[in-house]
Amino acid sequence: MKKQNVLHTERVNSNGKIYFLDLKQAENGNNYLVINQAKMMEDDKYERIKMILFENEIEQFATAFSRIIFKFNPSEKQAGKSKFDEAYIEKVRKEHPNAFEPWTKEDEELLTSLFNDGKTVTELSKSFQRNVGGIKSRLAKLGLEIKETAA
Repeated sequence: MKKQNVLHTERVNSNGKIYFLDLKQAENGNNYLVINQAKMMEDDKYERIKMILFENEIEQFATAFSRIIFKFNPSEKQAGKSKFDEAYIEKVRKEHPNAFEPWTKEDEELLTSLFNDGKTVTELSKSFQRNVGGIKSRLAKLGLEIKETAA
């Protein structure tokens, strides 16, 4: 088996743990992120934890991560949104103007109808001017199962 190509690596040392964030490219050309945590145990061996995020998951995790980062800074919570959160939202809205806007009941009904009519997640993303991750999240919340071919 061919070794995956490492495109970029970041290392973070924190409280006796080491985190490696590796952006890799698979044999099929798709990128994915590997997050490894290594922690020295009492027996001088490392405990390792690995998490892999594929391209189709990154946007949802980035959105969730930016929201959770905001919760860490109480002074910015009181002032509204953090600069990080605002910058991220502004960037996403350049391509998807309705991203992060609340869903209306009418939008949910139309989304359900179009999805049940066979529209793909990509088509729905364009129609609703929201990112693919936002469409997938709302479909899941509405209890609608996404088939891989419909994504």
